[in-house]
Amino acid sequence: MQRLREIETAFRAERRRLDATYRELLETQGHHPERFSRRWRSHARGWRFEHLNDLIREHNLWYPVEASLPMDPRTRDYRPVRGASYRRLELDAQWVLEHFPADPRAAEERARPPARAPREPLRRPAQSRHPSSPASRVSPATETNA
Repeated sequence: MQRLREIETAFRAERRRLDATYRELLETQGHHPERFSRRWRSHARGWRFEHLNDLIREHNLWYPVEASLPMDPRTRDYRPVRGASYRRLELDAQWVLEHFPADPRAAEERARPPARAPREPLRRPAQSRHPSSPASRVSPATETNA
């Protein structure tokens, strides 16, 4: 749980730094869309999330064991935690540009960046191929038409 707090604290700090840098560049270069876009993309590519991403990698590796998460035998994965994946997503330039657009005209309409570190979407379980599962049964009518 300590590591989760560290992740959330580091995420909020990075989000605040990004927001402040974005607003500052918007104020100084917002009236030149091409220049703003070029500089913001450069900022996004150069932004370093090493410390946060190290914490996220460590969390994704060890959290299921530390929290004794139960396994789902059908999916061979850990069960969701309160309806969501326990896995956190690492941040990169793509994430920055998704939440802080390089087009200054889109800056006003942009949604606020998430308040919490993003989680991996839940994976949909694949349909069972077990002979006794309803999805794998072939009806006689289907079999003769094939």
